[in-house]
Amino acid sequence: MSNAGEVRDITVIGAGPVGLSAAFWAGMREASVRIVDSLPQIGGQLTALYPEKWIFDVPGLPKVLAKDLVENLRRQALEQFDVPVHLETTVESIEWEDDGIVVLNTNNPDHPQMRSRAVVIAGGHGAFEPKRLPGFDMTPWEGRGAHYLVGSKSEFAGKKVLIIGGGDSACDWVINLLHTAESVALCHRREGFRAHELTVNQVMTAAHDGHVNLHVPFQVREVIGNGAIERVRLFHSDDESHEIEIEVDAILLQLGFKTALGPLKDWGLEISKGALVVNPVMKTNLPGVWACGDITTFEGKLKLIATGFAEAAIAVAQAIHSIRPDMKIQPKYSTNTGVPGATDGQP
Repeated sequence: MSNAGEVRDITVIGAGPVGLSAAFWAGMREASVRIVDSLPQIGGQLTALYPEKWIFDVPGLPKVLAKDLVENLRRQALEQFDVPVHLETTVESIEWEDDGIVVLNTNNPDHPQMRSRAVVIAGGHGAFEPKRLPGFDMTPWEGRGAHYLVGSKSEFAGKKVLIIGGGDSACDWVINLLHTAESVALCHRREGFRAHELTVNQVMTAAHDGHVNLHVPFQVREVIGNGAIERVRLFHSDDESHEIEIEVDAILLQLGFKTALGPLKDWGLEISKGALVVNPVMKTNLPGVWACGDITTFEGKLKLIATGFAEAAIAVAQAIHSIRPDMKIQPKYSTNTGVPGATDGQP
């Protein structure tokens, strides 16, 4: 890993798919780059929240597992261009030296300051943590059968799983665990679901065919077990005297996530509705700072991985042009140039 004290052309904040893409574009422009992320692994939410879920809207890939997309991006960006990555490192504040160098102050005692000529913020939705179950404290059961994240579907192999929630993630995991778990039940406190209509229809079909036990509208009254979850008592939302008890040994809580900009909100960035305001070339209001991906907002914004990739290309091109005004904003086509630094015989 390189010395974090050296001045790099670009520091990318965020190691999610858009941050990795930004590092790739920097490498293609022969710029030196580093990545900083507060999480312990690269991939952002793809790794932390749904590594084994299918993604269907990345152009050129009819479907791809989230973890496989991250691995492909790792190979394309970090491996090809030897990009240093500083994980579990939060950038707490920003300042500028007299010559315009951007200094990022971090919580990492080994690398308390990182200097670069430009910064690209690709922090996704910002810092995030799972929402807790309202009305019942699940804390005593965490690590004893209660889960908020799915690192691997194999964690639920052969288990009786109760999924709690009514959004996309809850319904997606119902379908994804059907052939892994011994049984799957879904509990939601309301009659209606917030998930995509197609996914809801799949859940309803599975329930009709006897593959999913649907408990709607029900809520958790009690979790029972000796050291680990064994049973759950549910009550009807409209008639609390109506209770049912089901056997489960794993509970997957899919209630959404709370997101926050964290220290970014104190940098002096222009913020609107929890997102960073950028202009059409992804520039923020701060000198030497661009942003891309879900953390940004502008007229016509679409929060998609595909559009985040494009925003990363724009942000990096503009940042490099600001560093080297003689370099054209429009990059050369890779079909003509190949990959900078590639050895003979490589495509």
